[in-house]
Amino acid sequence: MDFKTKCKNARAIIVLTATFIAMLLNIKYKREIIDSLIILIIVLIVFYIIATIAIKLIDLIRKMESPTDISTDSKTNGEEDKNNENTEKEEAK
Repeated sequence: MDFKTKCKNARAIIVLTATFIAMLLNIKYKREIIDSLIILIIVLIVFYIIATIAIKLIDLIRKMESPTDISTDSKTNGEEDKNNENTEKEEAK
């Protein structure tokens, strides 16, 4: 399962949460309908852009891990395992 299918609803959740908070604040401060709608549209657009950029950045960061780093770590762990086995054999003698 790739990253985009895992996060397909993340953008909508972020935008709807921000819009809901803006709507509640508009009701609390008793703003007029036109002002409230303008604020809600601005919030929708801004948070849609922020969520899109955030998802792309997270995807980019996830892809930055190179396969050579993984193989280097496994070689290091293998050498440590061999050293531990040799040490255990020497202690057993």
